[in-house]
Amino acid sequence: MTQTRDKTLSGDVELDGMTFINCQFEGAQLIFRGGTPPNFRDCRFTRTRFSFLDQAANTLQFVRAMSQPQSNMRGVVMGLIPELTQ
Repeated sequence: MTQTRDKTLSGDVELDGMTFINCQFEGAQLIFRGGTPPNFRDCRFTRTRFSFLDQAANTLQFVRAMSQPQSNMRGVVMGLIPELTQ
């Protein structure tokens, strides 16, 4: 993994395979494409948005479809990430 440490980042920031340590994201567009998940340690986020592209977009669409009430799979989706219900 590539590390970025002690930086202020803005604009488009690619996340796949990255580790960010003590970074400030200001007005950043964080882009995840579905590769190796990023790591964040002691970072701060101001006016930051996520974009899920390529394989990540496909996965997000799949999870959204499963979470619809008519799918009867909402409990399954919430079970995938139990931290969201705490």
